[in-house]
Amino acid sequence: MDDIIIFDDESINFIWNTIQQQQIIFHPDIAPDGKIKYDIFAETKRKKALALFIDRNILSSLLKFCEMGSLKNKAESQLIGVIMAWTIFNDMSISAGPAIQERASQLHSQEKGLFELQKFLEIFDAYPGQMWLQVAMAQRTEIPPIKFSNVSIDNVTVDYSDGGDHYDMAVASLLHAVRLYRDQTKRPVEKVQEFVQWMYDYLLVSEYLLTYIIMLFTGQEYIKAPKNANSNDLEKIVAGCENQAWDIAYLTNWSTLYSNTENYPEEFLFATNDVLLKRIFINCNAPYRLNGLLFNVFPKKEYNQLMDYIESRMRNRVKPNFGDNPRTYFQKLIEKEKQELKIQLDFIRQ
Repeated sequence: MDDIIIFDDESINFIWNTIQQQQIIFHPDIAPDGKIKYDIFAETKRKKALALFIDRNILSSLLKFCEMGSLKNKAESQLIGVIMAWTIFNDMSISAGPAIQERASQLHSQEKGLFELQKFLEIFDAYPGQMWLQVAMAQRTEIPPIKFSNVSIDNVTVDYSDGGDHYDMAVASLLHAVRLYRDQTKRPVEKVQEFVQWMYDYLLVSEYLLTYIIMLFTGQEYIKAPKNANSNDLEKIVAGCENQAWDIAYLTNWSTLYSNTENYPEEFLFATNDVLLKRIFINCNAPYRLNGLLFNVFPKKEYNQLMDYIESRMRNRVKPNFGDNPRTYFQKLIEKEKQELKIQLDFIRQ
């Protein structure tokens, strides 16, 4: 919707301060710790258009807010207003593609994905920007509910019902990680080294995934294993891994865009208020990256052991061959990891 929105100094300062305090916007150069570096942000904005990916939780809150007209959690609705007003002020587009893909793939339904995409797009024509500013400033907590058209968008080539390669790799990785996580005979350094070995043998190297694994195996605060990781029910374990895999897939998918920024007309930032996602991103993009994380969580002897191993694997590594159909390769790997977990569970039951 093209409309006039009036930002005064008070509203601009409030929105920017909230964005910074909440640490919800991320980018490896612009906001590596969730606090935007104004000079880099301004320089990037001067050179190219900015776009913002939102995660599933933010999209769900936005859709529910617009459909119901209010949310029980007023801080939640105000944060939605802040995000919307901030993107308007900075002339940024918002993309919900990965968030829509998460739900559509869980439901195995392209149709539901296209319906949700249409709903998302209708929001931008339904409300004036000034209203989002009022929500952001807590001047209103309710908005007129949208009566969505309930039609499916046309001419979309993306298959939202397919989680994609990054998601499949994350599922396989978490299934393997759970098997190591449950093994009480191994020390954290052994678990990390075995996981690194497995990843180098079977998949592409993912710094975000390794960041999560290192923090999980060393028991870092707020870092949780996939839901039901300690269950003896294989289906529950698999479901927990499939759900958590989206956290990794968000970051790895997005990283292919910002690491090849010259190939895209926009610079993509990412918005999330999820504690786990925040901690993975911040620790992965902290000074010295994985090297720094390993140094901080392991004693010097174990740190040296891991670094020596990683460096030797990197020197001699031959990337795995995914063949002509990577999807088939990843699905076979997922099934292999399920079978290994089943063997572990069967042994426990004896």
